[in-house]
Amino acid sequence: MSDHQIDRTRKILAVVALLLLIGIIAALSFSDRTAKPMAINGDVVGRDSGEPLDDYIARAEVSLEEAPGGENAFALVTFTTALGSADASAVLEDIGRVNAMILLSAAPISLPEPVVGETREDVFDRHLDRLQRSVEGIGEISTPREINSVLVWDDGDALRDLSTDPAVLAVEVLPPDAGWGHFGVRPVFTLADMASGDMESAALG
Repeated sequence: MSDHQIDRTRKILAVVALLLLIGIIAALSFSDRTAKPMAINGDVVGRDSGEPLDDYIARAEVSLEEAPGGENAFALVTFTTALGSADASAVLEDIGRVNAMILLSAAPISLPEPVVGETREDVFDRHLDRLQRSVEGIGEISTPREINSVLVWDDGDALRDLSTDPAVLAVEVLPPDAGWGHFGVRPVFTLADMASGDMESAALG
């Protein structure tokens, strides 16, 4: 077998492994052990099917501009690149509440607020470790250790401040009357990202 064929085979196996991993994470994130699925009541955040990324970012910016300064609302915060727990915690340091994290294109995984003596980094790490333990024994699979997006709850002013961080790609804000557990979430994630070298490396562990 030529080097070209070997390289192509490795890439195909990496993409297949990543698809399998996404399926496992999605199943776990819908489990009652991690998070119950949201009952959609009309509101949805995230990128529409087929929507160009620039169009989504522009749409998210409009929702951010319209968010009331003195009233809290839920928002989908998408990072420019997936962040480790320490970096994500630092970016979100001034946000009042982080409700969930999103890995790859899986469903949101609900998060508690840190207890006394903990940081958000500790909360992220604890749930990432739990996710990894859930797939132990299923071949050589490693779950992601980086976070693509988070769902947060704060007022418009705080969310606008957050959007100025270079690590933040977009902040899409729901109406203040949108209740937790009653809106849909479509992560800002594409198959093109999945085929990239970095994603293949993650799949191969």
